[in-house]
Amino acid sequence: MPHFAPPVNLFAPLYVFEPHLGPAEPGAGPAYAVGMLDERRILVTGASSGIGRAIAAAYQAAGAEVWAVARHPSGLGERVHDVVADVTDPAGRQRLADAVTELDVVVHAAAILGPPNTPLSAYPEADWRAVIETNITAVQLIHQLLEPHYAPLPTIIGLSSGVGRKGRAGWGAYAVSKFALEGWMEVLAGEVPEGRVYSVNPGATRTRMRAAAAPDEDPATLPSPEAITPLFLHLAHRDVDLPAGRYDARDWIDRDPWDGLA
Repeated sequence: MPHFAPPVNLFAPLYVFEPHLGPAEPGAGPAYAVGMLDERRILVTGASSGIGRAIAAAYQAAGAEVWAVARHPSGLGERVHDVVADVTDPAGRQRLADAVTELDVVVHAAAILGPPNTPLSAYPEADWRAVIETNITAVQLIHQLLEPHYAPLPTIIGLSSGVGRKGRAGWGAYAVSKFALEGWMEVLAGEVPEGRVYSVNPGATRTRMRAAAAPDEDPATLPSPEAITPLFLHLAHRDVDLPAGRYDARDWIDRDPWDGLA
């Protein structure tokens, strides 16, 4: 049975997704055994920067064929298929669906924050609609387009947030959208019992959006996007046996993602 309730560690550090504050430090992405994702076909949205780009790079390094979807090229090299598309644009979504073949794994990493520290009573309507459209509506519409391309045992990974599991004042549409994503994934897990559906809370990570949401926080105290990739690598392996449900990427920092896998 899917393990979506109760949520894992409601009071874990909050996650916000977006680009790096700067270039990753040398060695920030741990080196693991290569070839563990050979023949795996993976699509990652939000893959031109931040956590999405780090995940796409880790998959590529492990041998996967990767489609990197974003409004800008990922710059990850010739072995990655860049799909320049806005996930909120119907033409962009169709472009990504037309670009892929059969998919083993889809990672929904694209998201926007909206105005930070804004109470619901003062939240601008245009920003509300933009956040909801990007963070949850696009996920549903992309799923509908990609479903015919799913392999027989697909893996679907959604990047959630601590505020998508425990609401907090001032997080507005971002928190609401992540609650919606959690619910969407729980419904999907019931509809695709033969698949693997995972909601992952990356935890607070050194990104520009995190800096916008928590300007008084010292970014040097946060892990880089590369440091939190082990769980995403593990979940993408063909032999993963973790049940569908909620997981925290910080629990896997410094762990070998291939431990126990062939």
